[in-house]
Amino acid sequence: MHTMHTVTVQPASQARTMLTRDYPLPALVISGEQIWARIGWTFLAYWGLFVAGSVTDHKELNSIGGMMLLAVLAWSTRDRLWVRLDSVAIASLAAALIPLLHFVWTPSPALAQAYVKYASVCMAIFLARTLHLPEASTCRKRWLLALGVIGIVILSLTVFRGSSFDGGARHSGLFPNPNNLALIPFLLLCLLDRTRDTLSVRIGAHVLVITVLGYTGTSGAILAYGIGLIVHLRSELTGFWRGLVTSVAVGGVVAASALLFLDTRTFVPETRLTNQIAVIHTEFQNVLRGDAIAYYDQVERELGPGTGSAIWRLAQWRYTIAVWSEGSPIDKLVGFGPGSTTESLGILPHNEYVRVLYEAGIVGLALFGFSFYGMIRTAPPAIRYVGLIFAIYSFSENNLDNFPFMALLVLCLSAETSAKQVRSRHPELRSTAEHMWLSRAARGVAWRSSSAVGTRSSVLGLDFYQGTARRDEAQKNGP
Repeated sequence: MHTMHTVTVQPASQARTMLTRDYPLPALVISGEQIWARIGWTFLAYWGLFVAGSVTDHKELNSIGGMMLLAVLAWSTRDRLWVRLDSVAIASLAAALIPLLHFVWTPSPALAQAYVKYASVCMAIFLARTLHLPEASTCRKRWLLALGVIGIVILSLTVFRGSSFDGGARHSGLFPNPNNLALIPFLLLCLLDRTRDTLSVRIGAHVLVITVLGYTGTSGAILAYGIGLIVHLRSELTGFWRGLVTSVAVGGVVAASALLFLDTRTFVPETRLTNQIAVIHTEFQNVLRGDAIAYYDQVERELGPGTGSAIWRLAQWRYTIAVWSEGSPIDKLVGFGPGSTTESLGILPHNEYVRVLYEAGIVGLALFGFSFYGMIRTAPPAIRYVGLIFAIYSFSENNLDNFPFMALLVLCLSAETSAKQVRSRHPELRSTAEHMWLSRAARGVAWRSSSAVGTRSSVLGLDFYQGTARRDEAQKNGP
């Protein structure tokens, strides 16, 4: 015999009052807005320390800002530890712990510093997945995040132009090199909302991205942005415009293939990027054989500054993989340790995947790849292409060291996970985002409380929203 239960449907505001009055819930559990506001103010302070460190040459201020951000994220996470961790969070935590073995085996100050940088990114991913924030583009305090990013970009374009590269054609702004600066404006794309922002605002953000890419002259970032933007536009547009974007993409692939295999420089404009691709065509066999290449005396003297950087990267990748392949079975599995590329090879490989393979081994690369694939796959659909841009750009640059960018990127990419988890566990909770937040909060109170209190809080939370969901569905379908 089944017992019939009656669920009384009440206004959402009254239910929120009952739930928080009888069983006080931490404010951070109820609303992700407050967490985003806290993160926004922290990032403003972080960017301020970054600027001060760049101007005064006190790089330790950047480290202080990073520790401050991680502390704020950890503090915000403390009330959400009852939320089930997803596979990406577990993988990022494992990725942070594996290189710790090297520090235990051969402790050294240089190794400790490199490990802190690597572990900080892994912990940022773990905390971002644990916080289960709403989308950054929908929160009221997103202007704090945008203000910091725009401020850094404007300062780098005007007041602090930084070091010059390739004969003055490229500038680094407040960063050590132009490749780091090229990453920053991509964060603005994570804050755009199609319903809140006008078309001119959205186009303006992309104009700023293109301006910085031209200012830095970073070919890898330009290619990554082009590919990511095409993927994004094809998912957003329909009809004639989608066909036009597809045609442009096919034309770009044909042109790049012609440069690589036929060296048809006479039919395309001569630019730094096209010359780089053409050099790969002429020197690729030498790279495969491991022969020395006269990058500066021959290639760049003939074709211009920076034209040898692409083929140099290919040679460096080959050399790094060759050294890794000569290591012991343990080295191949867990790598040579954080910071070992610069310590033993003298320079970074300018490929994040090759770097992780060398420093963290096959296991570390698998965890790293799985974490970012999971974040991009489950990211809000409107910003997945930003994660794709980062993933492609990481083939030609080491981006994990840019912690301000990495921290905000993983927070934005991980934002929508909470809603998806709640819908997968409780399909009836589909009315509003508030329903999902409060239902998860009720489960948290039930987990931390006694059985009697937990049962009542579950009734106040889950059962109430089951009734509300049925009411919303009935109103939608009519009598």
